[in-house]
Amino acid sequence: MRLSAPIEWLRSRQRRRALRPLRADMEAFFAQLRGTPVLFFANPGNAGDSLIAAATAQAFARSRVEAAPIGLDAAVEGRIVVLGGGGNFIPLYHQIAEAIVRFSARKAARIVLLPHTIRGQEAALRALAGNVTIFCRDRPSFEHVQALRPDIDARLGHDMAFHLDAAAFLADAALAARAAPVWRATLAKHGLDETALGRPEGVRLRRLDAEAPVRAPTSDLDVSHVFTLGTGAREAPIAAWCLLKTIAAARLVETDRLHVAIGAALLGTPCRFHDNSYGKNSAVYRQSLEGRFANIRPVGAEAAGPGGAFA
Repeated sequence: MRLSAPIEWLRSRQRRRALRPLRADMEAFFAQLRGTPVLFFANPGNAGDSLIAAATAQAFARSRVEAAPIGLDAAVEGRIVVLGGGGNFIPLYHQIAEAIVRFSARKAARIVLLPHTIRGQEAALRALAGNVTIFCRDRPSFEHVQALRPDIDARLGHDMAFHLDAAAFLADAALAARAAPVWRATLAKHGLDETALGRPEGVRLRRLDAEAPVRAPTSDLDVSHVFTLGTGAREAPIAAWCLLKTIAAARLVETDRLHVAIGAALLGTPCRFHDNSYGKNSAVYRQSLEGRFANIRPVGAEAAGPGGAFA
């Protein structure tokens, strides 16, 4: 049964109120960059990374930051370089480590890594010049950077996806006209449609890759993977729209995908949230979701001690 309009309005207002502190520090930082052209390297990846990229574009626009996209081969000497947020600065992946070391060696005037999960990558961290600001989206990442490079400007922050105005994003008619056919065709390819997503028992939007927390994972739809369309300015909004539309169509989602949980937080969709293979989800939950979004329920968190993983 659909909630009455006053209840929906109240819950939407509560979500907006919860988002303000999750955006405040980055908005204050971006205000310092206003009027100074910067170079932006988007974190590559799946639809969750596309959601981050789309939200980052909104955050840049609200703060009036002029950000020109670049690739790995860009000339950056004397320029401010901003690298997109995400979960790429870990041993499983190499793109952000390669990019940040390369831009540092090419004598960028300043490098800013937007909120990231960071594990390992000791060689990359040690290779950086001291003109780097690293935003960490969880406390273990922050402590890891501080331990290895106490001279670097390391700060705790929140995932950039929280900067997206999700309701307006989904309601954008021009974007929906581009994205909806992709969404429907991809769902059909996997034997699903909007009705199937909205079944009363909910839908499992769980991951099937190396970060899955179980040995033989199963899922109704690995939504972040199937909508991997790119993180560039044209592709990211389409992928992010498809991700959010899937979450919005569900009555309940069960997931171990961080950005499915964050999308559910933005939209108010009830979500049962499992950890991933190395504790990223539980760490970000404690940093940004816990106590702010009542619709996000961590599975097994009650049995975990401080800093422990979900069951």
